[in-house]
Amino acid sequence: MNEISDIGSVRTVVQQMLQRQILDVVLSPGSRNAPFILSFNAVEDFSTQSVLDERSAGFVALGIAQQKKKPVALSCTSGSAVANYAPALSEAYYQRIPLIAITADRPTAWIDQGEGQSIRQVGLLDNVVIASFNLVSEQSEEDQWYNHRLVNEALETALQEQRPVHINVPLTEPLYGVSPIEFSSSTSFKKIKTTSLPGVQEMDELKSVWGRAERIMILATDGAGGEGFGKSLEVLADDPRIAIVTETNANLYRMGNISCIDRTIEAFIGSKEEKEYIPDLLITIGGNVISKKLKAMFRRHKTSIREHWHLGKEVMDTFQSLTRVIDMAPADLFRSFSPTSEAVADGFGVRWKARFFETEQKHQQYLQDCPYSDLKVMELILELVPEGAVLQMGNSSVVRYIQLFNQIRDVHYYGNRGVSGIEGCTSTAVGAAQATDRPVLLISGDQAFRYDSNALNVKDDVDNLRIIVINNGGGNIFRIIDGPTRHEVNEGFIEKKDESSIEGLVKYHGAVYLQANDLESLDQGLEALWSADLRGPAVLEVFTPRVESPEVLKDYFKSLR
Repeated sequence: MNEISDIGSVRTVVQQMLQRQILDVVLSPGSRNAPFILSFNAVEDFSTQSVLDERSAGFVALGIAQQKKKPVALSCTSGSAVANYAPALSEAYYQRIPLIAITADRPTAWIDQGEGQSIRQVGLLDNVVIASFNLVSEQSEEDQWYNHRLVNEALETALQEQRPVHINVPLTEPLYGVSPIEFSSSTSFKKIKTTSLPGVQEMDELKSVWGRAERIMILATDGAGGEGFGKSLEVLADDPRIAIVTETNANLYRMGNISCIDRTIEAFIGSKEEKEYIPDLLITIGGNVISKKLKAMFRRHKTSIREHWHLGKEVMDTFQSLTRVIDMAPADLFRSFSPTSEAVADGFGVRWKARFFETEQKHQQYLQDCPYSDLKVMELILELVPEGAVLQMGNSSVVRYIQLFNQIRDVHYYGNRGVSGIEGCTSTAVGAAQATDRPVLLISGDQAFRYDSNALNVKDDVDNLRIIVINNGGGNIFRIIDGPTRHEVNEGFIEKKDESSIEGLVKYHGAVYLQANDLESLDQGLEALWSADLRGPAVLEVFTPRVESPEVLKDYFKSLR
């Protein structure tokens, strides 16, 4: 028999996780959570690892859960360590990823009494998880029943809602005692989730709106779809009324989809033609929209969007035009609709596709003579991404550059766009690399990489991880968006200019370091990065011009008009 902690509340958590086969656990060092460290490592079924930085640990867990499509648990010591989980749990909440944060705590009586590593942990993470649960010290059968019920509810909530939960566990010393594992005789319960389909009258109304609509847009973003979604779109794709618009992290590759939104709408945005590209029926599926241009354009014309259906539970009125929230699988809904077979030469979908292909030609023409810059570098990087790779997109300028290029078949796109913070992009990529045999490529900005460099301290099982850091001397996104460059404090405070190399950081963590400064060395660096002989993790730092790159991007957009 495996020996786990002899503390009742710890045994309850460990045993229920084992019963539900929640077996991936990311631990951070500490004394107060030692009972969990001892227990999870004592049972061979659990896959454990230790990550020193709790903020990084949270994102490593997120990356694992993202790839495995299964819950992952976290465990840390008491005090400020708990607060460091907040960024990853925030991202997990909006990406609908079920992380289970198990935090050790001081006994309740000692909170605010000058005890070390003690803060008010109860409710600390309430705004970034779907539910919180505070266990008690088990002194009686009733206490054991109570904890069993709470842990049961926590795990079921994470599984059913696909959102993170927080289990806080006050622990009294001694902390290091163990005894053989025994499974509780307490009955566990499961939540049964049913999908209530619209009634006949509601469905007839939806079909009526669909049938009358002349301009239909299906907009798919991060986390869109589900089983059968892509196939259900195939049936509708040739309907001339319908424009299927996708962002890369929707992972819906199909010829005919409008997959480069910013590039496409640059041809008409701000012109008299703009209104011709506004749907009267907009159907959105997924999470946050990356394209700021699309959001601004649709909000300007919100009164022209007569119906906006969002498929899902959340009330997401991104374009200030929401008319219906439909909690129904997209595939089920679209299978209920019939595409029109009527030929329309200038249908709404036809119009969008024409603009897409027109800007595609201009895009290719511009890149032929494009000078060395962030844009040109991104073109060369994306040309050499291996088939079947997992592409982790860094936030800010990186993800926006990637959206300008056609989606690559068989490449899976991910990015921390739930909250869009820079805190854990590298750690998420590390977790993803641990959870898949596919090659994993992170493309990151220099500041985001510096911010999360502790991720490289996790070197186990990441031979398949490659990282490209675009070093343009700071937060270059602030030279792309309107506003910051008009102010003297932009450099150093808003943009945070930093032209130093990350070489020292990379080598400190024992990773392979490569460097590129121009097109020739970039070509050589990419070849070396993807060499079969290279053992990862490996980082290619690409230096690009800080001031010229944003100007090239602005010139690029002018060429599309």
